[in-house]
Amino acid sequence: MLGKFELKKDVERACEILKLSEASFADLANINLRTLQYNYEDSNNNEVLEKVYSTIYRARIRLNKIKSELYFENLNKDEYLLFHGSKNGIEKIDESGSRYNSDFGNGFYCSTSYQSSLAFIEMNESPSIYVFTLDKKDLSIIEIKPSREWMLIVCYFRGMIDQYATHPLMQKCLNMLKNKDVIIAPIADNRMFQIMRDFGEGNITDQQAIHALSASRLGNQYVFKTKKAIDKLKFIERLYVSNSERKNSFENTEERKVEIDNKLKLSKREFRNEGKYIDEVFE
Repeated sequence: MLGKFELKKDVERACEILKLSEASFADLANINLRTLQYNYEDSNNNEVLEKVYSTIYRARIRLNKIKSELYFENLNKDEYLLFHGSKNGIEKIDESGSRYNSDFGNGFYCSTSYQSSLAFIEMNESPSIYVFTLDKKDLSIIEIKPSREWMLIVCYFRGMIDQYATHPLMQKCLNMLKNKDVIIAPIADNRMFQIMRDFGEGNITDQQAIHALSASRLGNQYVFKTKKAIDKLKFIERLYVSNSERKNSFENTEERKVEIDNKLKLSKREFRNEGKYIDEVFE
């Protein structure tokens, strides 16, 4: 498994912030001090991890967010900070590590946002988030902005518009991705994909969909398509995500869903006569 949790350092950080001794923190977390110290070397005991990190989170210390910000502030000039949410931990990193029907097919997916990585694993038990830095020098990269082309590509890989797979416009979009080491594009979660589905099924126009999707604010995803790109990733840390943090993230996600739905309702009204439906796009 890639990366141990920095349990000992995180307890020390929490003790510093809370002005507690290690023994007092162990009492607060309802853990025997010896048990806590034993797990410093082999930090894979989920019960201990959950007690420690839930205690830290309930103390209103957003430790993962703080550490992410500190990592960002310490980046070198050509480095970028990336996050990968994992349900069960990563055994290895390779360019075929995802389902083919992900947004851009097979690849290793990372996010520029800690919060968006968290949102993708908030319903899983004992997930973790991996932190990486990337040096983009010497890589072939395409960055796709929120656009009709972005929606078409995602709909294609998600299997929504198979009937247009051989259309020249679809092939033109797919050719944009050829021989690229990394694809950078907006993140599309399940609620956003439902809007894309509405577009793919001809229920809304491309302009209505794009305006509704602009409410997401999930940041960008980096899709690593080649070994050359994977080799540029530098592992920094594995972060434990407690039940308390996941619950809070879920509540925020539900609120964001409502915001996106409301934006779609207004977009349908405001842009009723703008844009093209899917059959018009592929005329």
